[in-house]
Amino acid sequence: MNEKQIQAAQENMLEWLADPHELGKKPYKIELAAEFELHGLHYYIFRFKPGLFSKWLVGVSGGFEENDLEPCGHTFSDMKEYHAETAQKDCMEMVEMIRAYWMEQAKNHT
Repeated sequence: MNEKQIQAAQENMLEWLADPHELGKKPYKIELAAEFELHGLHYYIFRFKPGLFSKWLVGVSGGFEENDLEPCGHTFSDMKEYHAETAQKDCMEMVEMIRAYWMEQAKNHT
C-alpha cells in the first residue's frame, strides 16, 4: 500500500469536489473505500458525504502509474450513491466515460 499515493489521490479528489462546477465545497467526510487496476493504471475509490446528514456518494481518483503522485486526470464523481458491492464497477464506468471523451476529442483534433 502506497500511503503517499493514497494521500495524493484523496487530495486530488477533494480538490475536484471543491470545484464550483462539481460539489462546490469539500465534503463533510471522505474515506478510501477500495482500489483497482485498469489499463495499467491504479485507481482509488472514495466514498464521501457532502453534508452531515447526506448519503455516502462514490468518486474515483486516478489513474496513477506505479509510484507517481500525480494522477493522469481520471478523477470524477457522478454524485451517485455509494454501494460497496457495485463501487468498483461504477468507478470503472466513470473512468471509461472519461477515456472515451478524451479519445473522441483527440480524434477530432487530428
